[in-house]
Amino acid sequence: MSILNSSITWMSVGALVLSMVTTSCNRQRDAKIRIAFDVVWDGDVYDVGESAPDVQGRLVQLERLECYVSDFYIHDVEEGWLAIDTVARINFSLDDPHALLVVPGRGDRSIDGLRMGLGVPEDRNVDVDPASYSNPNHPLGYTGSAGLHWGWAAGYIFSVYEGRLLTEPNTPFTYHAGDDKTFRTTELMWAQPWLLEYGRKDHEIKLLLDAYKCLHGDDDIIDPEIDPETHTGNNLPLAIRWVDLYQDAWAIQP
Repeated sequence: MSILNSSITWMSVGALVLSMVTTSCNRQRDAKIRIAFDVVWDGDVYDVGESAPDVQGRLVQLERLECYVSDFYIHDVEEGWLAIDTVARINFSLDDPHALLVVPGRGDRSIDGLRMGLGVPEDRNVDVDPASYSNPNHPLGYTGSAGLHWGWAAGYIFSVYEGRLLTEPNTPFTYHAGDDKTFRTTELMWAQPWLLEYGRKDHEIKLLLDAYKCLHGDDDIIDPEIDPETHTGNNLPLAIRWVDLYQDAWAIQP
């Protein structure tokens, strides 16, 4: 082999190695954010099943609290809102309810906000057969949606808030929201951006749902003795009142 051909061969190998290194360096490595969920009552530690006072001092026992969350966005200081396609079913009676967000990227990000849909997106709600999901345990699948699906025509139940007012006699209450009109979005921002490091898998944000505020807001209070039940279709105005309070009941743990 001539010296010239040998030089060309080694130059080609060098270019190939450099290309492989460059490709490897530029390869996308997803970061993951774990969204942990917890429930409080009027700002205090609370577990579903316990009793706590309402605005009138009457004891309220919450027996079931579940919801769908979806349509996530994180706010990058430089790029703005970045969509993340995730749907999760959150059952506040279980240990460690959470959602996992996979954030694509090729570098670190500065994050200072989170946006979250409360419910199932319109294009996945009505006229959808849960059995059509190849994984039955998917949150919207046949098994994963058990107890939170009304049927093809009515779609999914976005949120469930059930319990009883411990008066004499007890007053049961049930608030189920599930129509597309009851889909809401909550947006949470924080003052100091935090670093979402490229490729890391252990970032966590903790969200708190104040079950007290789901009944008691600045502009509206739902009294279970007066308005004890909505399954959306049978009392849409009450379902709208409920989701408006529910939307404002979220906070991020400092």
